[in-house]
Amino acid sequence: MSVVTSIIHTSPLPADEGVSFTPISLSISFQGSMAQSALLNFGTIPLQVTIQLPREFGGQVVPVIRHISWTELVESQSVSQRMIPFLPLPLSFNPLCEANWSVLTRQVESWLVDTIRDVRAPEWAWGCDTFWMAFIAANPDFPRGSWPNWNPKISLEGKFIESWMADNLTIPADSPLSQHILDKICTSIWDDFQLIFPFPLYL
Repeated sequence: MSVVTSIIHTSPLPADEGVSFTPISLSISFQGSMAQSALLNFGTIPLQVTIQLPREFGGQVVPVIRHISWTELVESQSVSQRMIPFLPLPLSFNPLCEANWSVLTRQVESWLVDTIRDVRAPEWAWGCDTFWMAFIAANPDFPRGSWPNWNPKISLEGKFIESWMADNLTIPADSPLSQHILDKICTSIWDDFQLIFPFPLYL
């Protein structure tokens, strides 16, 4: 049995009769794979999710868990597309294909500049992180080499791109990246992308 635990935080939220807690969107992905024969006896895989509040709140606040599977998310495109047109991603999306990331980059850029527009909106900050993840996965040599121009309204700001720039500015411009390194970059970005993927779908 594999058991993974993690501590996450919420914050107080004013309620009608006191104080409750801010809802949390949680994404669960899986690393690794197993032989297909090991799954023959399973239709769906049961997972146990436990939310433990501090003892002081016991009996006063009760967590309510709601979930949606990847399949259900894809099948509900009519709902999510009204909110963010480029999500959910098509089933054909290949996180190791730079061309797929390039298409996503243009879609996110258009959504930010033409739909969100306001750089103070929370969707803008999330969208910029999404844009830079897609942009770097499509152009892993950045800031070296050549790359397509992007709308100057999207600045080089945000946790992801600032970390990327700090780590890569010291790499010599003539240092080629092997296919193994390119795949590793895309895989790492894909893992990060999946963690922020659900946020705007549940606003």
